[in-house]
Amino acid sequence: WATFTYKLEFGLVNVLFLFFVIAYLALFERLIPYEVKWQATKKEWLRDGIYLFITMMGGALSIAAIFAVASVVSPKTPSLPLGVEIALAILFISFGSYVFHRLGHDWPWLWRFHGIHHAEAKVNVGNNSVNHIFDVWGRRFIAQLPLIFIGISEQSLFVVSIFNTLQGYFVHANVNVRLGRLNYFIGSPEQHRLHHSVDIKEAGHFCVDVTLWDWIFGSYFWRRGRKPDAVGIKNPARFPPPEAILKCFIHPFKKPK
Repeated sequence: WATFTYKLEFGLVNVLFLFFVIAYLALFERLIPYEVKWQATKKEWLRDGIYLFITMMGGALSIAAIFAVASVVSPKTPSLPLGVEIALAILFISFGSYVFHRLGHDWPWLWRFHGIHHAEAKVNVGNNSVNHIFDVWGRRFIAQLPLIFIGISEQSLFVVSIFNTLQGYFVHANVNVRLGRLNYFIGSPEQHRLHHSVDIKEAGHFCVDVTLWDWIFGSYFWRRGRKPDAVGIKNPARFPPPEAILKCFIHPFKKPK
């Protein structure tokens, strides 16, 4: 029972922190927007709320599977100092997320799942949740599962999940902030707007937390002051509009035209 309560508290804190981050960034999107025209309408917030629930379900399913494995094979106390574990966990999760994310752009079938996230012609904290549930599940499961087998503890997974929540929504926020030289080390809205660019030549940045894997695999592109001319996808008609949530769910399983 104590173990169950411990895990329940982890999940509750994660959910509360997620809502806090979204509310905090939504406020700053109003105070210091990067693009006023990218601000979400009331209708879009309602839509994005539904997608947020879908995203949370995808994340919950992956985390449930991971914790089920962790409860059997993971150490109950850290085998390394917690700080070392957290650093390793960030790097391993970042790598798994990078690989799955990049394949989501490079493999046509996976793009049919991930492209739903890119179909919107604006980037803001709300539509960060516009995802296919299997895209969310796959990325999180692939990113975190290897950590279980190399002995990363549940405490480290919790800390890193908090970090990833903050980074994932921060980089997607429509806020006019500049990180300067920190852009070489961590993800930022400046980089992620380029990732959403319709110009494939500048649409790198598959890491949203640390930039290490973009550097190693040659997908780091950021240039100071560089702005995308437009965001979205070149052929938006190939995907259902984000408002058609059921069609977006079915889309990857239909035969391409």
